[in-house]
Amino acid sequence: MRIDELPTIALEFLRGARLATIVRHGQPYPLAVPVWFDWDGSSIQIFSRPDRPKVERLSADPRVSVLVSAEVAEPVYWVRIDGDAEIDDNADELVSRLCDRYLESGHPAHDALRADLVANAADCVRITIHPRRFHHFVS
Repeated sequence: MRIDELPTIALEFLRGARLATIVRHGQPYPLAVPVWFDWDGSSIQIFSRPDRPKVERLSADPRVSVLVSAEVAEPVYWVRIDGDAEIDDNADELVSRLCDRYLESGHPAHDALRADLVANAADCVRITIHPRRFHHFVS
């Protein structure tokens, strides 16, 4: 399915503050990791520290799937995006934006995590996933 074939509900669903699972096939097992993400209407962006296994695997082979699923209290729904990853060093703004999106201000643990992530943002990479196919399911 192409992006222009996705229903409006799927596009709105991707704008929510949900966790996604990035799946990269490899040896000896696939790598599945929950991530914060941003959907800009045409691509998914995540950030990572450059020494993480997902960055190494995506550098060797950029093919990846991202699965975004509904929260427990929501009706069953998911969107899977298959595409190719591009890695660059421009993660600073993305780190700040995702901290604002996923972390509650004034919560001590969230404030500590935000401070650590923002302080180390210059050491992170941005991974942009350019979709090739979409799949979605609603019950």
